[in-house]
Amino acid sequence: MSFKLDHNLSNYHWEARCCMGCAGCKYGDWIFAPANHEFAWICPEWQWGQFDNWGATGRTRLIDALLVGDLDYSDPLIIEAAFRCFGCGACDVGCKRNLDLEILMMNQSLKVALVDHGYGPMPVHKMISSRIADTGNYYGCNQADRKKWVTDDIKVADKADVLFFVGCMSSFKDQAVAQATARIMNKAGVDFMLLDEEVCCGNLLYSTGQLKKFKGAARLNLKKIKDTGAKTVVCTCADCYRNIKVEYPKVLEMATADLGFEVLHIAELTDKLAKDGKIKAKKEMNMKVTYHDACSLGRLSEPWIPWEGERDAEDWSMLKPRRQFRRGTNGCYEPPRDLIRGISGIELVEMGRHHHNAYHAGEGGGVKEAFPETAQFAANMRVKEAGVTGASAIVTPCVHSKETLSEALPRVNNNIQKVYHLAELVDEAYE
Repeated sequence: MSFKLDHNLSNYHWEARCCMGCAGCKYGDWIFAPANHEFAWICPEWQWGQFDNWGATGRTRLIDALLVGDLDYSDPLIIEAAFRCFGCGACDVGCKRNLDLEILMMNQSLKVALVDHGYGPMPVHKMISSRIADTGNYYGCNQADRKKWVTDDIKVADKADVLFFVGCMSSFKDQAVAQATARIMNKAGVDFMLLDEEVCCGNLLYSTGQLKKFKGAARLNLKKIKDTGAKTVVCTCADCYRNIKVEYPKVLEMATADLGFEVLHIAELTDKLAKDGKIKAKKEMNMKVTYHDACSLGRLSEPWIPWEGERDAEDWSMLKPRRQFRRGTNGCYEPPRDLIRGISGIELVEMGRHHHNAYHAGEGGGVKEAFPETAQFAANMRVKEAGVTGASAIVTPCVHSKETLSEALPRVNNNIQKVYHLAELVDEAYE
């Protein structure tokens, strides 16, 4: 039986049939479950809905029924189950502890199949994708304003080996994060350039199953990047980082290693600079913080490795040739923590769910746009969990997580007072 890692839903019938409902995709590490069941879940939409249909286990049953013809793509239950998924990859990590099923690819392929059959994406997603096509950015802002975040104290080179891919949110909405990122590179003596006309990375297009449009965005942005001759692309947005590093190669059937340039999050770059002695923490900040692992920088950030082969039905369905699995454990986890620990006076305390077991912050997959109640539930749960640590602030490497968690602070009203993007904290403390 031939098998290929792509977005053809029929390639994941094995996953749909072999899921045994073990709940590995429902909870994080089981050792935490007895301590606090509220914070044991790893799938936010499943915890919100309290029904298997919203989690990976339920979707495997729905997909199996679709592929054998017992259900139709027009079923509202299937459509909602697909597009209420954050695509955070927690289920994938949980499943790969035991079975190595491609649950995340299966879930994403269901969205693609629904779009191809005319039953997706959700109306609000169509509206935003049209806005991106018309204006080149998520917010529908004037592209001429994209570089207005650059202040007089920030130095941008006309030509450099490093390209700063800013992203829509940091360009238009949370410019403080872009400014902090640029200042970090200026302080360390890292020359960087900007694209003449940066356009949206297409994150919403991919996460809502609009594969053809996303491929167009991938080809366009890769051409723009390669035309600059950059050797390194630096991102401050975790989603831009993941898309350029992982999703672009994935949909264009190439490996991350074949991009022709290195993709770094500002956390990775700054950690290297700090360890090389080019930037040092000098300001003392007396505070207790907890760190939120954004899924795009953590479990979803491992390099993409394409694979095509056979599942041998006569040999326990072994994959031939053997392949390297992405299990989420080799994401970018320690560089941000090392930077935080390097600041004098800061105490870093971990939430119960951290590293590859981290709970989603509620901003991804197009869920916040189409199902705000589920997104708010996830953000509230994460802020509640952060408050249990005794920290007064959350640090995250994701500008979108910063937004959703900040919005949840007044709803939860615990001892968490502020949410920092990692770049803002580093810019404040490092010289």
